[in-house]
Parts: sequence; C-alpha cells; structure tokens
Amino acid sequence: MRRVFGQEFEIAADDVTPEARLVDDLDLDSVDAVTLALRLEEETGLELTEAELKSLDTVASLVTLVRRRLEGRTGLAS
Repeated sequence: MRRVFGQEFEIAADDVTPEARLVDDLDLDSVDAVTLALRLEEETGLELTEAELKSLDTVASLVTLVRRRLEGRTGLAS
C-alpha cells in the first residue's frame, strides 16, 4: 500500500500510517480517489464501487476493505 501511495501521489512511506486520514492528512481529493481505485484494481484485480470509495476515511479503512474483498473473492473460488 505504501508503494502505491508513494508512486502515485509522491507521499512518503512514513506518512502512510493506519490512522492517516486520506483527505486531511494525505491531501487526496476525488480525482486521487479514482486514481487510487484504478491502481488498486491493477494491483489486486478488485473493482471498488463508488460507495466503497466514499466510505473510506483512513488508510486502515482502505486496507480493511481490500482485505475483506480479497478474502471474499478467495472464498468464492474455493
């Protein structure tokens, strides 16, 4: 995750902490959210919905969503 934030938004890895707020601390805006969603789709194969993106407020919430979605996808493939 830190690599994505660094490559896409030039955010230092030390700033990407679980409690970092996407808008207030990392200065991401709606265009950045779309970029992040596209990059996550490339990295994980997950397509995040607009509602999911709007529900995210911290790095931890993003990580939790991705983990949950990946676990759900794995569960369906079994």
